[in-house]
Amino acid sequence: MNATNPGLLVLVPLLTVAVYLELKEGRIPNWLTLSGMALGLLLAYFRGSADFRSSLGGLAIGFGFLFIFYVFGGVGGGDVKMMGAAGALLGADLIKPALFYTTLIGAFIAIMMAIWRKDFWLRLRRWARRIAFWRSAARENAPPPAPVAVPYGMAIATGCLLALVLGAAG
Repeated sequence: MNATNPGLLVLVPLLTVAVYLELKEGRIPNWLTLSGMALGLLLAYFRGSADFRSSLGGLAIGFGFLFIFYVFGGVGGGDVKMMGAAGALLGADLIKPALFYTTLIGAFIAIMMAIWRKDFWLRLRRWARRIAFWRSAARENAPPPAPVAVPYGMAIATGCLLALVLGAAG
């Protein structure tokens, strides 16, 4: 897929709506993610078999990578489907750097939110104790801090846009 890919014209509005809805409602709806997947595949289908395979591969890579984190409770289902839609629109080549940037940005946002909530050092100490002593959370004296709910749609949007900008520059 190259810079003349019409799927890239769909990607920016799709990501914008996803971020807005996630910040407003706390979720990314199925109608947005599934239509993004379908539109990405449909646009690639009309561009030829190579683009369609790239789009299908991008969907599988984006969805599959985040699905692993979904299974362990790290991200929500809307985030998984949004990354799949981004993969269908970006294609297999651009979804890989998008995933890399998304992961870095998501980790940065989570750390910043923990610092903002003033429990970063508590979380870091608990994590270090678990690693050093192979202890479970049940053996800790203090109750665990509340989970940090990261608006991962922001990380997805930023990661995809970085992949586009840096991919076009490289």
